[in-house]
Amino acid sequence: MFLLRVSLIGFGLVFCSVYWLFQLDPLGGWAWTPPQSEYQVMIVGIYMVLGLMMIFQASRDPLRHVLFIRFVIYSSVVHALIMFVQALMDSTELGHFLGDIPALIIAALVLEILLRKQLALKQDDMS
Repeated sequence: MFLLRVSLIGFGLVFCSVYWLFQLDPLGGWAWTPPQSEYQVMIVGIYMVLGLMMIFQASRDPLRHVLFIRFVIYSSVVHALIMFVQALMDSTELGHFLGDIPALIIAALVLEILLRKQLALKQDDMS
């Protein structure tokens, strides 16, 4: 349970940091060109809420927040897949293959693996 809680807090902090990632745009893989402030404000708002909920709600008792954690997992995969296709179609956006696309996939994979492990342990305890 410890690793799942720490992962929720860690990825929650990254989700809350999306505004600064847009501004710094390391490796050209976090912001789209040309800059789209309307899009960026929307993404910042959504990811800030997700991050805060991961930190202050889900990390406290992950097994009570399975549905929310699954939403974070699946929405991250869908977001990454959409960006993957968009980056393939626009060669100026190839930096996303080194930035937000792998970050979302890594977050989804880690959370899925750790959540499954905790659910399996819970199931064993109930048997």
